[in-house]
Amino acid sequence: MKHLKLSILLLFVTFITACSMIKINTSTTAFYTPEFTSTGSIAVIPADIENNNSLEFSHYKQKIEDKLRLAGYSIAANSDTAEYIAIVAYGIDDGETSLISTPIFSSPNALRGGRLAKSKHRYSMPRYHRRVIGTSTSSITTYNRALALDIVEASSLKNGPEDDAKKVYESRVKSVGECGVVAGVFNELLEAMFTNFPGESGQTINAKIPYDGQC
Repeated sequence: MKHLKLSILLLFVTFITACSMIKINTSTTAFYTPEFTSTGSIAVIPADIENNNSLEFSHYKQKIEDKLRLAGYSIAANSDTAEYIAIVAYGIDDGETSLISTPIFSSPNALRGGRLAKSKHRYSMPRYHRRVIGTSTSSITTYNRALALDIVEASSLKNGPEDDAKKVYESRVKSVGECGVVAGVFNELLEAMFTNFPGESGQTINAKIPYDGQC
């Protein structure tokens, strides 16, 4: 009974450890002007104007503002009073489904061996013998998730068309995985974007971000 309890405890610890080691693979690329500094007042707006009244965007906006504040910016009350505008876009594709074949093994309970080799006076330990008796097929769907951030001078948006906006910073984060909703991985995408912000201009960083969310 003592050994059984110990085995159960070890299995439980292994399960908890495995769950805590789940990570999201991300790829982040950033570009910025030579004179870029993360100072001044900034306002966060959606790239898609239809998201202005979105509760989802409002939820993300607060998280982005927190990251920008930690980076050195002050958060402006609105875009009219800000020195810079942070334009945010996020999205996910329809996913790609693949078929996976998994081998089915015979029962591992049959033991072979376990005899004493008389000539050498040693014991031959019994061995587990398993063989493939078939395959099972299942499907898996993976999604491309993305988060984009552009920082532009607010005055350039006020004085001309959007195409003439003076961009000082841009960042793109991409991730591929089984979670099919942006909300399920947004924190990890944002964490990847602001790790070592602003990073090295033109460099792509691949990272594994610890995942503690749900999808």
